[in-house]
Amino acid sequence: MKSNYKTIEDLVIRVDERNSDCRVTELLGLSIDKCFIKSVANTIGTDISKYKIIRKDDFAVSLMQVSRDSKIPIARQKDIDIAIMSPAYPIFRVKDKNVILPEYLDMWFKRSEFDREAAFIAVGGVRGSMPWEEFAQMGVRVPDIETQRLIVHNYNVIEDRIALKRKINDNLAA
Repeated sequence: MKSNYKTIEDLVIRVDERNSDCRVTELLGLSIDKCFIKSVANTIGTDISKYKIIRKDDFAVSLMQVSRDSKIPIARQKDIDIAIMSPAYPIFRVKDKNVILPEYLDMWFKRSEFDREAAFIAVGGVRGSMPWEEFAQMGVRVPDIETQRLIVHNYNVIEDRIALKRKINDNLAA
């Protein structure tokens, strides 16, 4: 692996905090579009004490059927302070924000090259899934923290401009 690359395992720690007191009721799912969605699952009679808690800046990933979809559902929770998810999802967070920014890692996971590599790794399994151990060995280019901040800032400026242009186009269409 190149010197400015680190494995995911070097950068993150898995989190397995359960909703044992059932105090969290906001249930989220994970979309193939790499974002969280409010779950529409019928949870009546479901023991939500076994569900995992996900906090702001935590990531969730679905490692099932990666090669079938050629896209790995993975996202950073950035909208809600605390929610719950199915215990089927591995949840993790950045170990040290002085080494890698959660926003930068999120951008890395959104790259089509990342999806292609994940699909290539997962193709060996019968169901096209990927074990956590293989996911954790995937590489991430980690520039210095100031460069990461600049990349994140520039990306956000571009995303904001795209959103503004869409809003203008929607107004024109109306």
